[in-house]
Amino acid sequence: MTQNTAVEQAGRTRARPVPVVKPEQLGEDPAVPTLTGLLSRRAQDAPQREFLRFGDRSWSFADIDAWTSRLAHRLIEVDGVQPGDRVAIMLPNVVHWPVVWLAALKAGAVAVPINSSYRRGDLAFVLWDSGARVAFTDSERAALIADVMAAEDGLAGLRVVDVADDGADPFPQTAPAVPVDAGTLANLQYTSGTTGFPKACMLTHDYWVRLGWICAAATGLGTEDVLLTAQPFSYMDPQWNTALALTTGAPLVVLPRFSASTFMADVRRHRATFFYVLGSMPTLLFKQPPTPEDRDNCVRQVLCSGIPVSLHAQVEERWGAPWREIYGMTESGVDLFSPFADAGAVGSGSLGQPVPTKQVRVVGPDGNEVPDGEPGELVVSGKPMMSGYWNRPEDTARVLREGWLHTGDVVVRRPGQGIQLVGRIKDMVRRGGENVASVEVEAALERDDMVVAAAVVAEPDDTLGEEVKAFVQLAAGVPASRTTAEAIVERAGKELARFKVPRYVEFVADFPRTPSERISKPALKARAAEQPGVTYDLGARRNRTVTPAASGAGHLDVDVMRGVAVLTLRRPEKLNAMDVATRLRLATVIREFGTGDSVRGIVLTGEGRAFSAGEDLASAPSTDAEFEEAFASFHDITRAILQTRVPVVAAVNGLAVGGASEITLCCDARIGTPATEYYQPENSRGITISNASSVLLRRLVGSHAMRMVLGSPRVRADEALRIGLLDEIVEPDALIGRAVDTVVEWTPQGNTTALHLALLRPQAEEIEAAFAREDLAARTSWESGVLGAGIKGFWSARGTGA
Repeated sequence: MTQNTAVEQAGRTRARPVPVVKPEQLGEDPAVPTLTGLLSRRAQDAPQREFLRFGDRSWSFADIDAWTSRLAHRLIEVDGVQPGDRVAIMLPNVVHWPVVWLAALKAGAVAVPINSSYRRGDLAFVLWDSGARVAFTDSERAALIADVMAAEDGLAGLRVVDVADDGADPFPQTAPAVPVDAGTLANLQYTSGTTGFPKACMLTHDYWVRLGWICAAATGLGTEDVLLTAQPFSYMDPQWNTALALTTGAPLVVLPRFSASTFMADVRRHRATFFYVLGSMPTLLFKQPPTPEDRDNCVRQVLCSGIPVSLHAQVEERWGAPWREIYGMTESGVDLFSPFADAGAVGSGSLGQPVPTKQVRVVGPDGNEVPDGEPGELVVSGKPMMSGYWNRPEDTARVLREGWLHTGDVVVRRPGQGIQLVGRIKDMVRRGGENVASVEVEAALERDDMVVAAAVVAEPDDTLGEEVKAFVQLAAGVPASRTTAEAIVERAGKELARFKVPRYVEFVADFPRTPSERISKPALKARAAEQPGVTYDLGARRNRTVTPAASGAGHLDVDVMRGVAVLTLRRPEKLNAMDVATRLRLATVIREFGTGDSVRGIVLTGEGRAFSAGEDLASAPSTDAEFEEAFASFHDITRAILQTRVPVVAAVNGLAVGGASEITLCCDARIGTPATEYYQPENSRGITISNASSVLLRRLVGSHAMRMVLGSPRVRADEALRIGLLDEIVEPDALIGRAVDTVVEWTPQGNTTALHLALLRPQAEEIEAAFAREDLAARTSWESGVLGAGIKGFWSARGTGA
């Protein structure tokens, strides 16, 4: 075969070529009814014109026509493929993918695209369900297929072909004489499988050819255009892009994969004039840093599905080309689109109007059409349309009723504005009787510059039935903290009704995605269940009716990460100093989680640059009753920690002062950062002796305890590690994760951790005796006036910068 370089073929401009299919032909039947007929026509009309480009190599229509004919003969004569037999394709984005597809169609076979990232379970199901006779793959995946064949009954007769040597060379370059017409089955196109095992849509030649024809008419593409795709070829988008290239005679550039950071550079390099993106891809592209080269491209037009309303105009301005919505499903191909001449579609949120070959309705649960402006399910009929689901007559009957495909999408028809998507029937949160469309909340969240992408799901709730939870992927450099979560939700809340505002936020590094680049929410929820991240519960803060000063509960946040309770002191402007209410709340929460019934352990930490500054001296005790309450509340925390049946780990993120320093001593481990610093200033300030240090500090650091209490030095992280105050030092962004890891390591399934904790910790009577001694000493200090003087001395020293 001849191979042309992409550079030689890439000279394109924004000049509008002559459309191959005119807009007025949109509703007509395609001129050629089959994909194989289209390839033959192009090979005759323009044999040397570029057809497919992968990397820096390209193949002409004549190249691909000859190659696919030879491979079709091989399938028939060597593999015994008969019309209607299934041929599986499990390959990444390489030229062999469309070659095997078109060759299988020339042999009268049915192609079975298989996601190249499938593992054993999904692969076994598709091979078994489709009844594939032959599977084309590469060396990387051949062993996996062999393992599946060995383990699964009924797959012993499957022939596996490595595309590195497809054995096609000796065969004729003319197509085999196999009858193929518009109604011939071309694909078993398996859906993404986001709920259970995937179903296979039966797609005919007419489906693909008509889809290419409609898109050619809608875009006005010509032979001088350059098409580009980046989705996996096993998904339908590169396939309909291939049908579009065959229809228009324009080349198709296929990228190995979609990468937001390099996509537009590839568009410029290949001088692409047209591409299609969907799902989160427009948002991911727009969130890349702008460059002076953004408008230095040849793009004339872009089709997209799911472009954010707020970004629509900005996207067009940034890259200098019109972007228009097109709507369809694997089951139906294309149903709605917004013409490129319709500038009013920009930012409208409209999915467009029906293509001439389709009829659409918006219906309620009873099947009757709903009035304009009311939400209902979108149902469509016409061509293109799948023939049904392979081996699934019940599913087919459920979705295709009296010729109408029930899409599962909730939409609103607005006069003059087309049809607008509200959400999926199964992608709604039912919160206290109110329906919340996930897509609306996601759009509000993604308008924040801190957010790359978001996914909203329903979280079970005993009171409201379901609550709104948002999984959020943050932009580079944005901290995954509660402060960030609150800021994002607060901004989104200005655009949403109160009941739609997320209560829960969990940050993720990335999202599991379907081959169509949509977020797979079932996979996301499964991953979150197996490997939970930190979930910030913003409900209490959102519904709080008292100020933080009135209730210490406002200074303590409770989150759960991988089954570990993470308790965060949240008063960074006061170095997380604790008032009595906060200390009482902390002890209560530790006791609640300490039973081990709901979590496997506890992590204590602080927000900002301090673990805690201990007693809030801004509201120091001024009466006997307040004095006793202050000491009792510190004692209560110590008791609560030492009485738990689960490990308690202190994640010491910064300064730990006085009483807070001693709280960490009660914990079973202390993990710090380079900024960690211990400071017990009580003796040097004359305030009071340290709470329980006489027992806990001596057990940990031995002879260093005397120096720490009486000399009041600042003990920084490296020395704290050396003498045993810290167990290890990690970087700040790894602190909470390492603390959680420690708890998980110490609590294996069937463990005896609770027994060992009881043996390793100081005995209750030893602690109570220390409390009694300290209470007596503290009262003497209070009655003598030394304690009050010490507090005044502390503030005086603070005022002079000491």
